[in-house]
Amino acid sequence: MPDPNYMAGQTELNWQMRQTLVDWLLQVHLRYHLLPETLWIAINIVDRFLTKRIVSMLKLQLVGVTAMFIAAKYEEILAPSVDEFVFMTERGYTKEEILKGERIMLQTLDFKVSHYCSPYSWMRKISKADDYDLQTRTLSKFLTEVTLLDYRFLRVKPSLVAAIGMYTARRMLGGDWNESFVYYSGFTEEHLLPGHKLLIEKLTEDGFCEQHVCKKYATKKFLKASLYAVEWAQLHLHETLGEEMNVE
Repeated sequence: MPDPNYMAGQTELNWQMRQTLVDWLLQVHLRYHLLPETLWIAINIVDRFLTKRIVSMLKLQLVGVTAMFIAAKYEEILAPSVDEFVFMTERGYTKEEILKGERIMLQTLDFKVSHYCSPYSWMRKISKADDYDLQTRTLSKFLTEVTLLDYRFLRVKPSLVAAIGMYTARRMLGGDWNESFVYYSGFTEEHLLPGHKLLIEKLTEDGFCEQHVCKKYATKKFLKASLYAVEWAQLHLHETLGEEMNVE
């Protein structure tokens, strides 16, 4: 897992720059129809690399595109070519720079591309509790992807991220967190409330709807999940922030 405080060791970067990079990677991921796991692996690689190496602001996008290149080669049956990744950056970097970046990144990470099980794997297990309800699953996928933008979730393990996304989706749709959900997720409501609060805060941030993840899930294909979630969050913000929570 990456160090959740790694930005303190960076000299030119900040968390807002990371959010901008992640938002761009979400666009690239959707445009090239890559598998869900590829996105999670790529961002995990970015965070682990930035934990170990100081990167200049000018090279941050190179880190992102190289991480996606590595993740795609690892996860996809037919990964985009390095030339396509050059095109993704609008030729901001050359083929040689990406291939050199790949070597440096793999060496830095001791060639451990993915010892990481994404929240989607855990979400499939939790979905047994409601027989894979489509609306809940779609909404929880959106909410789980929102956590990628928020550095505060770096310290949260993937199984808990999945449960927070599912719990928040259930609340938004008027459902409860019954014994079946506790059984399949391994978490009680008390465990999930702190993360639920962070999600609601993120959804109600100024400018959030300009993020690509919000635009992606505003389409009919994704049941306009982001529009529903943001509206719900705005209506329930004060109620959510007022809830007593045990953050231990």
